[in-house]
Amino acid sequence: MRIILLLTLFSLSSCASVSDNNDWIVNKQSLNGNWRLEIIDENDNWAGQYNVTVPGHWKTSGVNYAGVAYYHRQFNVDRLFDSGRVWLELDGVDYESAVTVNSKYISRNVGYFIPHQVELTGHLQAGTNALNVWVNSPDEQQTADWSLHKTLIKGVLNHHDTRPGGAWSDKGQDWNSGGIWGDVTIRQTGPIALQAVKVRPQVNNIEKKVTSADIRLVVDSIREASATIEMVLQHQGGNDSEHYVIEEQIKSGQTTVELALPQVPRALWWPWDWGKPNLYDLSISVFIDGQLTDQKTVPVGFREIRLDSENKQFLVNGQPYFIRGTNYIASQWLGEVTAGQYQQDLTLMKDANINSVRVHAHVAGKAFYDLADKSGLVIWQDFPLQWGYSDTPSFAFEAARQAKAMTDLLYNHPSIAFWSGHNEPPWDAPWMQYKYPSYQPNQNKQLTESVYQALTRAGDGRVVRKASYTHEHPWLGWYSGSYKDYRTYQPSMIVSEFGAQAMPSWALMEEILQGQMEWPLREGVLNTLKYHNYQHHETLNVAHVQQGESLSHFWNNSQEYQRLVTKFAAEHLRLNKGEGVAAIYQFMFVDSWPSVTWSVLDVERTPKPGYQALKMSYQPLLAVADAELLSGRSSVTLTIINDSLNRFEDATLVVTNRYNQARWEFNGLLIEANSKLVVATDQPLNGLASYLTLEVKDNNGKTVSINRYLAEDLEG
Repeated sequence: MRIILLLTLFSLSSCASVSDNNDWIVNKQSLNGNWRLEIIDENDNWAGQYNVTVPGHWKTSGVNYAGVAYYHRQFNVDRLFDSGRVWLELDGVDYESAVTVNSKYISRNVGYFIPHQVELTGHLQAGTNALNVWVNSPDEQQTADWSLHKTLIKGVLNHHDTRPGGAWSDKGQDWNSGGIWGDVTIRQTGPIALQAVKVRPQVNNIEKKVTSADIRLVVDSIREASATIEMVLQHQGGNDSEHYVIEEQIKSGQTTVELALPQVPRALWWPWDWGKPNLYDLSISVFIDGQLTDQKTVPVGFREIRLDSENKQFLVNGQPYFIRGTNYIASQWLGEVTAGQYQQDLTLMKDANINSVRVHAHVAGKAFYDLADKSGLVIWQDFPLQWGYSDTPSFAFEAARQAKAMTDLLYNHPSIAFWSGHNEPPWDAPWMQYKYPSYQPNQNKQLTESVYQALTRAGDGRVVRKASYTHEHPWLGWYSGSYKDYRTYQPSMIVSEFGAQAMPSWALMEEILQGQMEWPLREGVLNTLKYHNYQHHETLNVAHVQQGESLSHFWNNSQEYQRLVTKFAAEHLRLNKGEGVAAIYQFMFVDSWPSVTWSVLDVERTPKPGYQALKMSYQPLLAVADAELLSGRSSVTLTIINDSLNRFEDATLVVTNRYNQARWEFNGLLIEANSKLVVATDQPLNGLASYLTLEVKDNNGKTVSINRYLAEDLEG
């Protein structure tokens, strides 16, 4: 008997549909809220009970634990119907889950970001029902070189140098990310359920904005039925909409239905710095004899993003687009990040003139991608492979399965432009020979290839990258060399990591050190800082950050060094625009917990000076001064970079040396859209250290860009 669930503990949503003969209901209801959590230790002994909030992690309740736990709650079934189906949907459980209802095992799922959809039809009873979710989130086994042979596909969430304890200590897996971290929902449908809606938009004529879309529905029906499928495409924030009706014979079981949107002019989705990220809602409704049996709505953005390998550039809607990006890990515990917090971060990114975000070696929460679509940020999406993993064929197979699940999950988000399979795989990371005695230079080649093939098979028109390669991560001035080497550095087409560490706000430093602010730093304090990701060797011996005479002095020098590196690297990398460099990604945007890292915003989102440096150096229109000291003579080359689509005729560049009040003015400049213009070379710098201001004005004398340099910014 097919039944329908009605919870008395929650109000029905406004989208509920009830037929006159009460055959079924189409509805969604939330099971978020209070749950009971039981911890079972490694010896299968009961170890504690907690009242927790779902979504969340057991870490949220102060439980520093890895292993098996049980989540419990009860719900009421008010009525049983003769027709209809009931589904339980868990949007995210870290790392694996099994669902039991009324002591009946239903199904199991593996993968921290992969939704677990369970049909409950036939397993419920009128009155009280008991729901149990078994969750297992273990740590990696602490064997020799364990982090080179990981077996959990969690990316930065279980091994990274921004985790508590860092990447290279025994404590690097503290505060496990286990738990039900995504929404939990009861979904009610009729005999035909929509399991998935996948839309591949196409831009058929960019100039005339003619677009179309291929649509694939995955449907699950308990019987063969004649169905009416209605499609409504509604422009968000607009009045234009399209309505289509299709009659379809649906087979029993799980089948695929292919549909299409015709070629007509529609508003295009643009990155925020080039236009409006126009979005549409595509609603798919399935009816049997006029009664709604299921409905889904997905976002659609009509855009074309591709890679021109020959000319080494990315194209957005047919035009070369230079990427000014950042790396992003919102939190080590994704269930803690609300939609409001994601929105805050995205707003801060746009305020810093960032146009692209690399979701670094993990899959973020659903709200992030929804908001990125609306914000017009271009997303580089990593698969959660970070450094080394098991080299068995079975692990490669599992990784490919999860890679497909990632592309299925995120398929409809127009903001996602790139898939990337593996961050610094061992076969491309010779630095690992100094970390691991068991390192083999060909490790994980098959793993990387398997994931790459799975990403490619998505066939969604996105750029697919096999890996984020070590040579794309110069790290000059932090792990090697000097930041001044960016002047002569020959970058690859993509630079996906660059930056330097800086201490967080003074208040957060006091919190991290628990008030132990004595100087000089004792071994115990240094160990505390190291646990919070501070890298002492790199700070002193590579970056040569001066410690000064007090902790506050050292703190100031740390923040100033990051500002200096961020500005110098960003500007000199951007000078390669049009010369084989298409994208740069600063590392990284925010701290994921109270720590000392490469972020330009700490975990409280307090800006470091590096944030302001990034904001200034990432202006779409930017005048850059590149200074050199040759034969005892200091000179500067002045270049204007224009990433915007605006053309400036009769523009002016005003250069002021604030040290000696010298002023240069370059008039009558033609700055083409999306261009680079060398204004002057070998321009002498008068005075000692120069403090320059570069101001670009349009033909009306309005300032459109300002760039400022301190003396140390132009040294070297």
